[in-house]
Amino acid sequence: MADASTTNASRTALQKLSRLSRRHFLAGTGATLATLGTELAIGSETAEAATPQLLKFSYPETRKPKPGDDPYLRTPIAATFEQRRKLYLQWAAKKPTPTNGNAVWMELLKLEADTNHTLTANVLDASLNARRDTSDFTIAGLVRLYYLHHADGRLSQQQADAIRDVLLDYKYALDEPGLSEAEIWTENHQIITHGSDYLLGQMFPDAIFKNDGRTGSAHRDKAHGEVLRWLNYRARVGPAEWDSVPYYNMDLAALLNLVDFAGDDDIQSRATMMVDLYLFDMAVNSFYGQMGTSHGRAYAQHIMSAAGDSLVSFQTMIFGCGRFQSVDMACTMLATSRRYTLPPVLEAIGLDQPAEMLNRERHSIPLTTEAAAQYGLKLDDVKDYETWWAMGAFTNPEVINMTYDALDRNHMWNYEMFKPLHTTGRVLRPLGLMPMMTRLLNPDSNGTVMSEVNKVTYRTPDAMLSTAQSYRPGQKGYQHHIWQATLGPYAVVFVTHPGDAKSVGPGFWQSNMSLPRNAQYKNVLVSVYNIQRHGLPTPLQRLLVGFTHAYFPRWAFDEVWEVRAANGGGWNFARLGDGYVGLYSHAPYLWTTDGTQAGQEIVAKGRQNIWLCQVGRKQTDGSFEEFVQKLSQSAIAVDGLQVEYAADGIGKVDFGWTSPLTVDGKNIPLTNYPRWENPYAQIEFGSEQFHIHHNGKELNLDFTRGIRNFS
Repeated sequence: MADASTTNASRTALQKLSRLSRRHFLAGTGATLATLGTELAIGSETAEAATPQLLKFSYPETRKPKPGDDPYLRTPIAATFEQRRKLYLQWAAKKPTPTNGNAVWMELLKLEADTNHTLTANVLDASLNARRDTSDFTIAGLVRLYYLHHADGRLSQQQADAIRDVLLDYKYALDEPGLSEAEIWTENHQIITHGSDYLLGQMFPDAIFKNDGRTGSAHRDKAHGEVLRWLNYRARVGPAEWDSVPYYNMDLAALLNLVDFAGDDDIQSRATMMVDLYLFDMAVNSFYGQMGTSHGRAYAQHIMSAAGDSLVSFQTMIFGCGRFQSVDMACTMLATSRRYTLPPVLEAIGLDQPAEMLNRERHSIPLTTEAAAQYGLKLDDVKDYETWWAMGAFTNPEVINMTYDALDRNHMWNYEMFKPLHTTGRVLRPLGLMPMMTRLLNPDSNGTVMSEVNKVTYRTPDAMLSTAQSYRPGQKGYQHHIWQATLGPYAVVFVTHPGDAKSVGPGFWQSNMSLPRNAQYKNVLVSVYNIQRHGLPTPLQRLLVGFTHAYFPRWAFDEVWEVRAANGGGWNFARLGDGYVGLYSHAPYLWTTDGTQAGQEIVAKGRQNIWLCQVGRKQTDGSFEEFVQKLSQSAIAVDGLQVEYAADGIGKVDFGWTSPLTVDGKNIPLTNYPRWENPYAQIEFGSEQFHIHHNGKELNLDFTRGIRNFS
């Protein structure tokens, strides 16, 4: 779709970099550093003189409704949580048990649903092959299986012994000896592995863990501190993987294990309260059970429709809206939980549909020495590496020395993705040159970072709009989903600057190669793109395609209207039920008319563009035709990267690449948001006390004392 160029000397590295996966972020950095040295040594070719190449995109699957699909419900599937839990168990128990590592989740549900169900002799075989990547997810399931059923006769002695052997021969922390393919350094993996380590040390205090020769009680005591550190820090600053559909699922699974089985009150109470906060976060960022908001980490399937949203089933169980569509970690833990009690106020908030709801929130912290010091952290101290790696901060200039030292201290050079960094770092680390080199390569090696985000969600009963305000504009994204308009399970609209990653990293619809500068005020969004190459002409920099594009699935709406501007830009409008959305591109655009993206992609050429989005509804904006007329006739003045938009019902919205957001001349802050500010809670960022309320019901959480009460 677009031309890209590279030097002959870099083509090998380019092929490697284009195949970057989640576990290759550091390998990519090392390869880029090595490539850089080659380019500087050759010095005979430039990006302009290089041979053009065609950038081949990988198109994610578009999930469309099929005949016979269960509908997505906008009213509760059943009146109470217990009724919904039983319905989910009945639904899941009818599914066949897979023959892979997911078998443990299905079997847990079947054991819960049917007192006569017995595990077959070989059903756990796939689950017992430990130490592969994501094997820690399976380990968490085996922990639950063992805790619930090792003594009730539901497991044979042979099965119980086999599970115990695997659980006592696993690497639960990066500073333990032994080789492993499990990548347990991201935020969700940390709480899963530390939580499992704690619970198993508690279960087997006198047993010797084969991987490191320490007793279970030693594992329990060490993991106790790690779990508390994870919980207390995220109570204050929120998850770095903000509102992440796939990884909230894993976090909730780990937390619910701690809720059910932790013997220490300090952990059990705080894990319970953390589950409450995750549920509240979902309640104020979802549209009838669909988490159609900005995400810190998400893959294309999670954002293109509710059919790929791995929290829909969980939300259907908790709040009632949506449908059952997946057997997953969080659902399994919730459906088999013995100790978690859903506070009535959270259930009520999850179902509340006021005429307008505005939520502002903040997650994570800046990657600065000053911000780190506020939380007792240091950017160059190896003891804090898990905090920064949980933020995706691996090779950023501020932390790359710490990363190298942590890898070295923990003997992690066996991981294939780290070997190029090891090779390069052995030369550059003693010279103190690693920060300089990663600055030169920015943003290629630094796109994974999830530093402070200030985000806003606006919702009515008919539409929702959400964005991350002015989030790292111009820098490379990774799995960040910056904004989205949601009118229904399949009726979503968003814009990206695409990359060619096949599964992770910036892809065709996933994240951005160059992040926009966004600002949202209520139901109006401005998204400014200014795509520029940074630093040295590395392969990924040359792959910055010269267009942005919108996901706008015409087939998902009841009506779609188009109003062209004289310059070839203009508005596209859509209606679903009583909800409306309008999307404007200042740059000329074309609809894709063939291939897999026909009828759902709008391509706007140019490295600079201004996109506008506004959502509305019949009750406020009149008929769809009236909505179209009012927006298409509103004055829009663009001067370079600055726009002034006379937004219907809002006023004069002024915003640009470097200027503040103003509405009718009033400055609208884009930073320093509270932890949450909405009709249900007003909580300062950094607070460890939470008061959540609605219609006479309340929930009070105190992380400093570990006290939770609700009415």
